[in-house]
Amino acid sequence: MHNNLILAQTASSGPSASAIFYFTLLFIFLTAIITTVATKWARDKCLKFFNRYHVTLERARGQTIWGRLKVFPTGIEIVYDHPYVDTRGRKKTSSLIYQQELDGQLLSLLRYHDELDEQTRKDRERQIRRSFNPGPFRRLWRAMRNFINTLRDAFNAAIGAMVGQYQKMNPTSSVLASQGGSVTTIGQTLIGKLANAYEPLLEQYIGQPVILDVADPINPNNATVEYTGYLADYTQQFVALFNVEHPTAENLHIKLPDVEYGDPLPPLPPAPPPGAPAPVVPAPVKIEQDIAVRVDGYRFKIQNLRHEPVVVRQLDREGFEPLDIGMVIPSRGMLDLPARDARSGTLWIEIIRCLDIVAPRKFAAIRHAGEMVAKKGLVDELNLKQLPLVPKIFRPREDDPEE
Repeated sequence: MHNNLILAQTASSGPSASAIFYFTLLFIFLTAIITTVATKWARDKCLKFFNRYHVTLERARGQTIWGRLKVFPTGIEIVYDHPYVDTRGRKKTSSLIYQQELDGQLLSLLRYHDELDEQTRKDRERQIRRSFNPGPFRRLWRAMRNFINTLRDAFNAAIGAMVGQYQKMNPTSSVLASQGGSVTTIGQTLIGKLANAYEPLLEQYIGQPVILDVADPINPNNATVEYTGYLADYTQQFVALFNVEHPTAENLHIKLPDVEYGDPLPPLPPAPPPGAPAPVVPAPVKIEQDIAVRVDGYRFKIQNLRHEPVVVRQLDREGFEPLDIGMVIPSRGMLDLPARDARSGTLWIEIIRCLDIVAPRKFAAIRHAGEMVAKKGLVDELNLKQLPLVPKIFRPREDDPEE
């Protein structure tokens, strides 16, 4: 009798069933909101490196567009430097590329230092310092995210076990009984957003010189284009390489034909099977210093046949003001120009050896390291003591408290 009385008093002192009901409902509601916001606002951190910067975008078959990049959770937008008017008089000021198109069509995003204004150049330098010489808090945060990713399966199992145990302790909670699976999914989603895309093979080379192989746009199954730089970061979808300096190796100029129209070129055939030769491309009108010029209907197609990227700085045409272009043509890439506005003009081009690049891991991979990196223990695995080479060039500034 005495024991029953104690049990009754203990039960009466605990939370009521209605309190448990409302607490469970509030918990599900708040976690659902947090998960939705985290999912809808999350942007790939490699793409965010180039957000609001002037970039060149290369598609999977070599076509290029350039302008100021805007990054959104569901895609990107390239705002042109100048409005483009097509042959039918339609004015276009930007190009929208949705997430599903990024996954299948984007080959590379290229950023060249000389095409940035003064403010974005300063922002880029600060971005390099933060990436290659992070402060203690950024190092700790990255190490925590790497740790969470390493034990992601354990955390997900723990969330499922906690929800299951709570259901056993509160069998009368109808909300949790019907929404237990949703709570588990929400928790696992939050863990996924919090965790870093940790890969020990790449983590050891953060801030170190590497070589990135990007699929050849003309024959992606048979050849690659190599880019050198320092590994800035990586995610599940993208990898980013930075170079502190973007020196010009050579200057040249190309004279364009005096024509406004030519026979349309056939579209590029599908990618050949592995080991097959590259598809046959129609012969150009002219090839000068490894720059090929073709006429495709009302357009000039300028193709870079060199192994390194080139920057088209300016178009000069007699009787017209010089037109600043400022876009990068990667190796095997192509630039389209309206023939009526560019005929008999001269393109001023710079040859460059390195630049900043973000590429999808679907078409690109780190294949070579520039220097050996020795890892000895768990602290090194989590990248806590890494002191890259690039920070030696940039010294911390007093106005950056994090550094």
